[in-house]
Amino acid sequence: MRSTFNILFYINRQKTKTDGKTAIFCRVTIDGRSAVMTTGEECLPAEWNSRQGTTGEKKINQHLAAFRELVEKTYSEMLTKDGVVSAELLKNRLQGVAAAPATLLAMSEAELQSVKACVGRSRSEGTYRNHTYSDKMLRDWIENKGRKDILIDAVTGDLFEEFRFYLKKKRFTAKTVNRHLCWLCRLMYRAVSKRIIRYNPFEDATYEKEERKIRFLQKSDVAKLMVLKVNDREAELARQMFLFSCFTGLAIADMERLKFSHIQTAADGKRYIRKERQKTKVESVVPLHPIAEEILSRCLEDQTVKEEGDDLVFPYDCSRSAMNNKLSTVGLACGIRQRLSFHMARHTFGTLSLSAGIPIESIAKMMGHASISSTQIYAQVTDKKISEDMDELIRKQQAALA
Repeated sequence: MRSTFNILFYINRQKTKTDGKTAIFCRVTIDGRSAVMTTGEECLPAEWNSRQGTTGEKKINQHLAAFRELVEKTYSEMLTKDGVVSAELLKNRLQGVAAAPATLLAMSEAELQSVKACVGRSRSEGTYRNHTYSDKMLRDWIENKGRKDILIDAVTGDLFEEFRFYLKKKRFTAKTVNRHLCWLCRLMYRAVSKRIIRYNPFEDATYEKEERKIRFLQKSDVAKLMVLKVNDREAELARQMFLFSCFTGLAIADMERLKFSHIQTAADGKRYIRKERQKTKVESVVPLHPIAEEILSRCLEDQTVKEEGDDLVFPYDCSRSAMNNKLSTVGLACGIRQRLSFHMARHTFGTLSLSAGIPIESIAKMMGHASISSTQIYAQVTDKKISEDMDELIRKQQAALA
């Protein structure tokens, strides 16, 4: 443990005061992490011995020796009492900073704020909303336990199972339960990185087994949507966007940002959508299906755009949740039993494309998947459908012979 602890006195020769002197700093390094604090002493740069960390003045050297002794004593006391010391915690103790004890909810709030700061860059608004809900579930659970908060160093592996049981009692799906459990585990990893605890007590925890079930439409249901007449403007736009996704595989976030300038014509005269996916930042290249072309033409007419430029293809003023409600209404009007969602349209594109014999590598490129493993789930769906169809055929044949 001692080998990971180091103290270094140094000066910054580039920063001197009007009297020619510069401040003497102390850098404390613990387990590779450093924190810097001022010693309150000054000296002339020419008098500083960087090898020994001393000056030419005996009195200053005595003060630095006393400072070193204080740092070492405080380090030993914290190590004995708390079992773990970080450079930042040691600095706070020496400078008299009354840092509040690290707690689970305080850690959750800090992590949530760090995610919020990344929205629009490396994180999406949807990701932030999901984490906000996980934070709420964590708070509800702790309140349900009759506690205001839980100290990080008091967290044990049993709490993971308690939280899981609490979530399962709410009848959440396995996917939702795992998302909230992952948030709890993420907070523990943050605590480890902050040197508050030495290891994550949930590192070997097991999660709920998820059955990956893809919801998609059959060709007959897509045909119903294509012939439906809708008078409501926003419902009609939702219908067009859903169908557009069925024939292009674009996610709702990408359709919201799709511009006419993203539609390009290749040397062979064929038209393509070439756009970087909002989620993965992977470029998707999708040949335009005739039905997708027809929807684009309608959108161009509705907007009375003179030329295809940087105008949005699907502009709407309402929220995405309102559009989802409009889409649900459209599905009911068609007699489709499943609740429609824009992601279902993307799944429909993947399954229908694979069923049509398009190579899985091409589908991955069109859908902008970062890895082909994301696309392979559609192969599992089509294999299962073939098996079910064959079983149905055998039953019919057996019934006819009976």
